[in-house]
Amino acid sequence: MKKLISLFRQVTIVFLVGLTVSILQFGYNSNLSARAETVTPEARAYQAKQPGTEMNRGNPLEKAKESLKETAENVREKLNLDEPLDPGTKEVLNSAQKNVEKTVKPVTGKEQGSYQQNTN
Repeated sequence: MKKLISLFRQVTIVFLVGLTVSILQFGYNSNLSARAETVTPEARAYQAKQPGTEMNRGNPLEKAKESLKETAENVREKLNLDEPLDPGTKEVLNSAQKNVEKTVKPVTGKEQGSYQQNTN
């Protein structure tokens, strides 16, 4: 009899815990995602627009085009793509190109790669 009461007590506890979890998970407004305000200006610059925050008006293609344009401008600004190359960077690129040509010449017997030869 004691085993039956103990078993009934365990089943009841498991049922109540399961019921509590399901009520907490599904019973309330299931919008339990964490949200926080961004602190730094950099984080605000990269913050994506949340879906459903704006009214769905206008042409979706135009919205996508405008969003893509804003993203491209943001990337161009953050990576400084409008500025000319630094002279030191140009030196590194030129020296790498010369070293590749010196390394390839003994192997292929040609100064240029086959893709660089003129076929005219």
